[in-house]
Amino acid sequence: GSFQQDESASTRIAVWSWTLDYVAENPRGGGFDAFRGNAFTYDLPIEQKSGNTTAVKRVEVTDEGRAYHSAYFEVLGEQGIIGFAIWSLLQLTGLWQMGWIRRKYQNRTGEDEQWQAPLATALGKAQIIYLVGALFTGIGYQPFMLMLLAVQIGFTTYVKQCEAKHAPVPSWKRRQQAAQLSPDAAGKAKAAGA
Repeated sequence: GSFQQDESASTRIAVWSWTLDYVAENPRGGGFDAFRGNAFTYDLPIEQKSGNTTAVKRVEVTDEGRAYHSAYFEVLGEQGIIGFAIWSLLQLTGLWQMGWIRRKYQNRTGEDEQWQAPLATALGKAQIIYLVGALFTGIGYQPFMLMLLAVQIGFTTYVKQCEAKHAPVPSWKRRQQAAQLSPDAAGKAKAAGA
């Protein structure tokens, strides 16, 4: 009927509340497996039906060492506020970079410029799926996500290098390069310095 009648949901909410209190006291977090130190008591309402009447009985439940069941709370509780900020920044930067690449290449028609937008879309969607799934599962440090971030970083670096190669050279830079390569310019510079 409601999250209050489900022990799993009730314990998740209790663990998340405990984590927020824990981080308020320990802003640097508690390290890996910090959840093992948690202990909390909560009331679990249980419906009892007898004929046509339904009575709600509250049972006090104590739980210890309950896992976070959320990557967000997992990272926050274990790595603290700064670690959570870094983890969040990695996630947001990955999403932003994939969106940038998708927008930049979505209308390109060149033979070597048609695969970037679909790849950026796929990597962005994979990360969104991870972030939604991570709301209720403790998968903050899964190798899959770290590999996905590494692929995003490598892909973004590759795209930026390709863009730099094909970027138009400003006129002042062309004149400077021409002056450096021209033998007459080198001779004039020597004569002027002498």
